[in-house]
Amino acid sequence: MSTSTEHTEPVGQTATPRSSIWIGFLGTASLVAYTVLFELVRTLVVNSFGENAVVQFFNGPLRWLSVLFIAAAATYALYRFARGYRTKMRTARDMDLIAGLIEPGPALADRRPREAAPPRRTVAALDGHLIAAVLRDLPVHDYETVALLAVLNAIRDTPGRLPLAREPSARTAARLLDGLHRRGILAGHGAQRWCVRQVPRLPDRATVTAGPQWAAALTALLHHYADRAGRWAIALESRRFAVGARRWFETEEPYLRALVDACAARVNPPDSPHPPARGVDYPPAAVAHLVDIGNALDVWYARIGLGENGRGVADDLCSLPETDELNRDLLLLRAGRLTERPRGYRPRRLSTSLAARWEHQAALRELDAGSPVLDKVAEQLETAWWLLPRDDVAGEVCALINLAVVHIRQGRLDAAQDRLELAESLTRAGLDPDGRAQTHETMGTMWWARGEPRRALRCWQLALTAYRALDDDLGIGRCLQHLGSAIVVDPDHATLLLPTDPPLTRTEALRQATGWLAEARRRHPTARHVEHYAARAHSQLRADRGFRDLLRSRRRTPQARIDQWPASVEDHAHRPQDLR
Repeated sequence: MSTSTEHTEPVGQTATPRSSIWIGFLGTASLVAYTVLFELVRTLVVNSFGENAVVQFFNGPLRWLSVLFIAAAATYALYRFARGYRTKMRTARDMDLIAGLIEPGPALADRRPREAAPPRRTVAALDGHLIAAVLRDLPVHDYETVALLAVLNAIRDTPGRLPLAREPSARTAARLLDGLHRRGILAGHGAQRWCVRQVPRLPDRATVTAGPQWAAALTALLHHYADRAGRWAIALESRRFAVGARRWFETEEPYLRALVDACAARVNPPDSPHPPARGVDYPPAAVAHLVDIGNALDVWYARIGLGENGRGVADDLCSLPETDELNRDLLLLRAGRLTERPRGYRPRRLSTSLAARWEHQAALRELDAGSPVLDKVAEQLETAWWLLPRDDVAGEVCALINLAVVHIRQGRLDAAQDRLELAESLTRAGLDPDGRAQTHETMGTMWWARGEPRRALRCWQLALTAYRALDDDLGIGRCLQHLGSAIVVDPDHATLLLPTDPPLTRTEALRQATGWLAEARRRHPTARHVEHYAARAHSQLRADRGFRDLLRSRRRTPQARIDQWPASVEDHAHRPQDLR
């Protein structure tokens, strides 16, 4: 962490944020006032020089110019109203999707991982049992009860949907489940979970996967998990449900990843010399649900700091041949295989969003290089920002934060502040709370570089409070590192972060800082500079130890865990929506 207060700006001017341009130019009240003033001046000129030929020539066009200004202001006001209305409707729809979620409870201290399902046995006496054969040929063989009932319902209802069929079976899914359990086809596998234990030899896989029951069962299974994962992915960005969403993904992510991997293996069998020819053909709806599961996992991986293809999900989904062109390019982008900027599609909003993500990814790759050309990176991030649709607030905030980071590295602190203030204004209405927290965190870095440590500490406190509400371990770890290292650099800052009754000593401030740095290391193991500042704090504590302190040596021992959290600071400018 640098304590330098020097900052420089290049000679060239910083581009004004696009929203500020139009708000300033087409602000309804100000534009009407200027138009009225313009009309008064025009009338005075015409009345004073009405006989002049030049005045007569410009009089007509100038009259229409005022009308055009008013029409432009009205159009822009209507556009902003429509955009705000769409945003409110989208937010309300998202809130409706997650309103009925029940959050998982905290995990036990000695929680055991979910056991793998025991191997299946082939039983000749079950030959011809169609439901058992369908369960045999699904990608996974252990299910929670609610998912299994959805699968059995789909199998049961399939005959009634066929054109030449008569009436569907009267048996319910619950009765089917009970019958399969009595025959030993299904067995209990923990609380509210089942696994397939016995399967028939016949009919064979090719016959089963070509039938409607298998397609319906697979689609129902994938729909169930795509719906659940999609809802919890939305909940990750909600202050109310973020903690429960994190617990849900921590429990279910291995199963979702195994489901995607198994589906990809069925399309491209590893023992096949020509995988597309011998693989299974999935229904289009099933492929769409698999892509939705991949999208939800992408949100989760971003939250825990993994790369877009950190666990191979994007590679698995790329093997699905039935994806449309837009989704295929998105999956290739996540897998790191999209070497060229994607071409235009319809609808244009999705096309520009994908192109923006490609530009953003290219900029981050350049930034991670050994000696990045920062001007080139800033230009690419600026391009990505302009390409993003106006309703993609999270994408805009992400691009603006990264652009601000590049400006800080360039020494363009005014430009960085401009970008961060725009990102802060975009999230003020309650959208993207995680992006707002990261905006405040980056603002803290910017203020520290400017030589204003108190502003920096306040921004990091704001960010830490928000990250704790969202249960974002990486964000919490980074903010604790910022605050702990600030105290190590100057222990006097501790009085802004810790209670001062009883009076706070330099030694106690350093001890608390060691606890914050230890917690930062636990929550964010790859955080940079934690070890450096922890070592500095330990060294200062040893140096301050004297003869009188031998009886109180415990009070000078560095902490291995957090003792007192930094004081919380609420974001009063934040106006969250209901349930957020």
